[in-house]
Amino acid sequence: MISFKIYVPHSGTRGGPSIPPYDYRGFLASVSFIKKMIPTVMMTETTPALTTELPYTARMESYGNNSHNGCGIQILANDSRTGHFNSRPLEHHRNCSIVFVGNPNDVVHLSVFNYKLKAPACQSYLELYDGPIGRNKPMKRICSPQSKHARDASGKFHSHETLMSSGNTFSILLHRLLGETYADVEHIDGPYAFHDEQKDGTLAPDTLCNTDYYGENSLSNGQITNPENQQIYWNVEGRLVCAHRFIPALNQSITLKITSLKLSNEPGCQTECGDAGCRCNTDLVSLSHVDHLLFMHDNGAQISCLCGNFHEDWLPVSIRSWSPLRLVYSVAHYSWTAQGFNYKTDYSFNLDGACGHHVISNHSGSLHSTRIVGGGELNYYYHQICSCTLDSNVDRQLTLELATSQNRPCTVWNFTLYEYSEGSSDHLGPIIHTFCPRDKHKVYNLAWRLNVVVIKLTAMTRTLPQYFIKWQSQVVRANTRISGQTSSILSSPSSSFSHAMPISRSPLKAIFLVFIVNLLSLHFVYR
Repeated sequence: MISFKIYVPHSGTRGGPSIPPYDYRGFLASVSFIKKMIPTVMMTETTPALTTELPYTARMESYGNNSHNGCGIQILANDSRTGHFNSRPLEHHRNCSIVFVGNPNDVVHLSVFNYKLKAPACQSYLELYDGPIGRNKPMKRICSPQSKHARDASGKFHSHETLMSSGNTFSILLHRLLGETYADVEHIDGPYAFHDEQKDGTLAPDTLCNTDYYGENSLSNGQITNPENQQIYWNVEGRLVCAHRFIPALNQSITLKITSLKLSNEPGCQTECGDAGCRCNTDLVSLSHVDHLLFMHDNGAQISCLCGNFHEDWLPVSIRSWSPLRLVYSVAHYSWTAQGFNYKTDYSFNLDGACGHHVISNHSGSLHSTRIVGGGELNYYYHQICSCTLDSNVDRQLTLELATSQNRPCTVWNFTLYEYSEGSSDHLGPIIHTFCPRDKHKVYNLAWRLNVVVIKLTAMTRTLPQYFIKWQSQVVRANTRISGQTSSILSSPSSSFSHAMPISRSPLKAIFLVFIVNLLSLHFVYR
């Protein structure tokens, strides 16, 4: 028997596992090795009972029917929603498996911290399966000799890489050499998390924490917060960005309501809230260098931003949108010991048809704004991007009347008239005119044969836009065609088109009229 003592130095605040993240106090231990004589009698091997309890209640089980040269771990979502997996404590067999089994709405999200494959010419390998082992080809295969470490020689973390299953099962197969010591055994370890896509949104592939919430499939309401204390964030160092995207259906809107927000009062950024939302004013630094919470449109445009000196007294901040919306959580300097700021946001998908994208083929008609009951809070904003396409199957001259009783800046809300473009994704061609609320009332006589026009409303305001739109089509002769616009201020937006009568612009007709008048005057003079 050989005996010796080892001391593991202090590295944390409490006892803990011997795998990352390391977090435990030092302790003194004795180790004894006893040489045991093994009889040369042939025996049938059975799977040994595993007595070592893995961290985070990982369940140890034999995998597959043939356990003669196999060993395995099965990690169930009902036992542990997040934790760390490690193949080192497994019995020393050639083939070992780690199988993650989630609930019906789960996907498996994991990363790889470390692995070691030291055999030559791919005699050892790792296979990662999207589902059970052997059902399909592995999504990834790593051949020996090859190794990976969470940190480089200087102690800096390597780039973070995540893997995600398409269903509720993910499997790892480790095929390794025999006869190694524990310290040099071929192995794999890393963090895992089970993600409920119905409750927590659809996790975006190849990302750490980006999610999509679809109004047709997600829960009608719920809550999102900053990332929890999950092991999958252990080796993240630097900037952390989590983008949550909300996609309402055609007859829906999405409301995001920030109910709790605790930002550090960074001097480099100030929050200013007004009628058109909140914005982050940075001095000499980029917004990416300060912690902030950002509302964005799907096209990347910033809608509202909170940072720096924002006070909880200003809460809640709510935005209701009829188009896809992103809530971006951005931590400038994230680490396992400094995990960023806390926030809570309630979301709800509302059934309404107040804003959307419609195609209207009627040659004449009218539209007006819809009344919606809002939240009533000071910082409650409406974000609208609506479009209406006026389509015609005949040549025409289109006359449009736009009117409002509001006196608001053009940056708060406006209508833009576009020519229709078949080639662009949003079908927006060249701009024809822009109508601002302070214009009050305008009539546009569009060009001959401009048969398809897109009217787009853009708004970000505390008060919903109030407006009236009327259009009329005429098939006219060439010498009576008109174009341009006529402006007038009306007491009511429901006025008729009689205020903008067509004006003849034919030079030949004007000369002919002058000639007739002169001829008649000569007739009466010489009579």
